[in-house]
Amino acid sequence: MDDLTDNNVREILRSHRDGGSISRLYATGEITESTIPALGMLSVELDEMGQHETAERVADVISYADSVGERPPVNGWTSKV
Repeated sequence: MDDLTDNNVREILRSHRDGGSISRLYATGEITESTIPALGMLSVELDEMGQHETAERVADVISYADSVGERPPVNGWTSKV
């Protein structure tokens, strides 16, 4: 796993916004108790569709979210891109 930056997280999640916790992480940097389970389901779905590399990148985001922990929206999150 690479050490992901906030920029990397946004890049990985850009095409996987779900209107829920993944979208909130993408848009604001917010991580809630539902973020990691949502990312886990996405990673499994991608793996089952044969998108193994993308599933691994989402798994990297899971590790990022786990190490950062739950947090409210981050001021200036979108300006970090």
